[in-house]
Amino acid sequence: MRPPAETIVVGAGPAGAAAALALAEADLAVTLLDDNTRAGGQVFRTGGRTRRGPGWDPRGAELRARIAASPAIDHRPDHEVVAIHADRSLWVRDADGRVVRMAPRMLLAAPGAVEIAVPVPGWQRPGVFGLGGLQLLLKGAGTVPTGPVVLAGAGPLLYLLAAQFRAARVPVAAVIDAAARPGFSTLLGLAAQPSLLAAGIGHRWRLLWGGIPVLRRHAVTAVDGDRSGVTAVEVARVDENWRPLPGGRRRIAARTLGLGFGVRPNIELTRLAGAEHGWDTGLGGWFPKRTDALETTVPGLFAAGDGAGVLGVDNALDEGIIAAAAIARRLDRGGILDWRAAAAAGRRQRRRVFREALADWSALRPGIFAAADAETVVCRCEDVTAGEIAEAVRLGYRAPGPLKMATRAGMGLCQGRVCATAVQHLLAEAAGIDPGAVPPPSVRAPLRPVPLDGFTEMAAD
Repeated sequence: MRPPAETIVVGAGPAGAAAALALAEADLAVTLLDDNTRAGGQVFRTGGRTRRGPGWDPRGAELRARIAASPAIDHRPDHEVVAIHADRSLWVRDADGRVVRMAPRMLLAAPGAVEIAVPVPGWQRPGVFGLGGLQLLLKGAGTVPTGPVVLAGAGPLLYLLAAQFRAARVPVAAVIDAAARPGFSTLLGLAAQPSLLAAGIGHRWRLLWGGIPVLRRHAVTAVDGDRSGVTAVEVARVDENWRPLPGGRRRIAARTLGLGFGVRPNIELTRLAGAEHGWDTGLGGWFPKRTDALETTVPGLFAAGDGAGVLGVDNALDEGIIAAAAIARRLDRGGILDWRAAAAAGRRQRRRVFREALADWSALRPGIFAAADAETVVCRCEDVTAGEIAEAVRLGYRAPGPLKMATRAGMGLCQGRVCATAVQHLLAEAAGIDPGAVPPPSVRAPLRPVPLDGFTEMAAD
């Protein structure tokens, strides 16, 4: 295996793949690390039943073919970054489980996003999945549920997955959307990207044609079940803040529940490197602060794609080009990519109206976390309930670190990746503060469990 290049890109999803290809076109060698077996990320994942169906995108296959054909790109699948340091050096667990050190001159983090989990009573039952998890099974392995399915949450993925399930002949009992029907001003903003708006309308018409009911301004408030798993879901109307309204509960029979309220940036790498972060609900929550060239506050560390703010696949592709152009300038390749970066920046700017309208319609609202009662498990790794979190806040534990020590919320195997957003909002609700005033939880190396023998022969690669 050849030694790592001066530039390392972490993540071979749309942003990372686009950046690697652009750098290669500028005659710069690049090492592309990815913890998946194939490039493309979640959005371009293949192998299941979605080929040429709703949401199918040919750009993934094109990216993979170009990466494989480029001699300048050292693509290393099944390589996971488990630590990053302030000098941009990395610990990387390779495909053999060995941890190696890498020290690039330039580093681009493109880790993608993490699904937001909203706990409700019974959500830990077998048969409850995140929407992203169900789509991963469908796209990656062609695995689909066999019984009645309820899909609930908010955002475009809710309707895309419902359309994909209908195409795969999965019996969808209902779609439960916490968001209201988009108003005229929102639709006007969404029309700034006509193709995306048309796709969304197409998904909605597929559900209407298939007789799949859609309940707007509703949310799942409980999951019923027995030893075999889910048997039904409880649904209630919600207010403008997505807080469940009293009374009027109804039950829908189901064997599978897909529950999802969007995604948030995966900020583990940028947090561990010491980059400064900001808060924006329209971007999915906490995000790394960046310059116009997408450089973070850590010199030489760039961030692109949904890991730096959830703005979609087209934005991720363009951000990969913008970051690559900036890196090329740093490595004395002049302005080879500047014209492409300028075009990408223009497209990125023109999408702003669309993204603001999309956030206005379906961005996470804090009221949805009121669906969890005192007995609802929030941190599944450590069995911490919403009531225990509220009691700890009442006793004065009003930051993620102290709250973790008091309750163990976020201290389990997933290290808070599943429960972080819920803990943040429940803490804010109990303390009477804005969720953005709750700092993100701490991050420590290694980011993933690594067997001790993986470090015993650590060497520079």
